[in-house]
Amino acid sequence: MSVLEKIKSKTNKIDVESLKKRILKELNIKEDNNNGVLQVEYSLLDTLVIILDTTHQSKIPDGLYTTWLRMTKDYWYLNGYDKLFASKSEEDSKSNVKVKSVQIGDTTTTFVDKTSQVEINGIVYNTGTVNYSEDGLIEKYKKDLYRHRKMRW
Repeated sequence: MSVLEKIKSKTNKIDVESLKKRILKELNIKEDNNNGVLQVEYSLLDTLVIILDTTHQSKIPDGLYTTWLRMTKDYWYLNGYDKLFASKSEEDSKSNVKVKSVQIGDTTTTFVDKTSQVEINGIVYNTGTVNYSEDGLIEKYKKDLYRHRKMRW
């Protein structure tokens, strides 16, 4: 059973193919990039498991379509996959270096490389490190997920 078939078996009426195409487009991944497409499918599966574990559902409800989309995109950036698979120009890589501090008397300038950080809703996360946990992702979408939560005994 392929990754896409596993995902489809855990959804009600959500068109997984169109969801995947939309994510590929928004993440700027070409469909001929097989590794990138496969990693998007794994990211969809990972976030699907997070959603199902949090909501205690057997399948993803239709009302969580946009939440699933946003969670997958955040999961993609938090794990640093954008640096591995997205096509970036040289200008984009130069813009990741920011000035941290400038000292006039001694003429000291300190730069910060922001390639290992991503900012989501004003919160800066370190990507691809042990500091990232799924709890941060769940906490961000808790309001949407709990709306579809089932009681379990």
